[in-house]
Amino acid sequence: MVTDKRGLMKVLVLGGTRYFGRHLVHSLIKEGNNVWVLSRGQQADDFGARVHRLKADRRDKKSLAAAVEHLHFDAVVDQICMTAEDAAIACDVFANKTPYYIMTSTMSVYHFGSGLREEDFNPYLYQPQTPTNPAEEYAEGKRAAEHYFANHASFHWAFARYPVVVGEDDYTHRFALHVEKVQQEKPLYFPNLNARFSFVTSADAGKSLLWLLHGKHTGIFNFASPEPILLKEFIEEIEKVTGKKAVLSKERSDADWSPYGIPQDWYLNTEKAHAAGFQAQALSDWMRPLIEYFAKQSP
Repeated sequence: MVTDKRGLMKVLVLGGTRYFGRHLVHSLIKEGNNVWVLSRGQQADDFGARVHRLKADRRDKKSLAAAVEHLHFDAVVDQICMTAEDAAIACDVFANKTPYYIMTSTMSVYHFGSGLREEDFNPYLYQPQTPTNPAEEYAEGKRAAEHYFANHASFHWAFARYPVVVGEDDYTHRFALHVEKVQQEKPLYFPNLNARFSFVTSADAGKSLLWLLHGKHTGIFNFASPEPILLKEFIEEIEKVTGKKAVLSKERSDADWSPYGIPQDWYLNTEKAHAAGFQAQALSDWMRPLIEYFAKQSP
């Protein structure tokens, strides 16, 4: 990776205006890097005059190419690559504009399982499939995007695979929903409370991207808190903080179904990243404080 004489980088972040992309951008700014943020311009940010803003639709090849026409970057971090079509556009547009590309991916590329390792989903060999229902679209889109990059990219690449990302800035509201439902004694349904699940904080997700950039790491990495948690223990933690007993529905109900309701274990093995020098915070360091934060926010 080419940097200036001070070791600083020219980095483009696609979709860096919220959540852990925002954490990354703030870290890059703090280091003094030259940062560009590309988005459709629909999300306000708090970066001030410290970044260059580009406005484009990354899913429109002409729009994206025009936005970066005269620019070259030491690295690109893509927060919003969701499909093989997105990956194809990126491979074409950035072929001669960067030597290094990070795509944020997901635990959803893996099927359910315990201690899932990077090699448990091989993007080189995968044959993309057409989703048969809306619930499969996200996972299949990410699998197909990884497959395209792995087989067609002319630049070096890294895939950062994350489980559910949580934090005070969680725009999905999924973590907070559990705290609210327990506090308000509203029913929750889990198909298997003894299933183990992975989490990572938005702060650690942002740090992992920065770690990839600094180390020029290539290939595939799982990033998560190193130990999974039983969903039963997750609910018990909420009960301890709120002083309320969770109302756990015994009947399958779409309205009550937990966003984390899984039928069996689904968690990541993070030994590869740890061995290379990165480890996220332990669940015990952040789980209870985050529950306490949302408990105070709940009406």
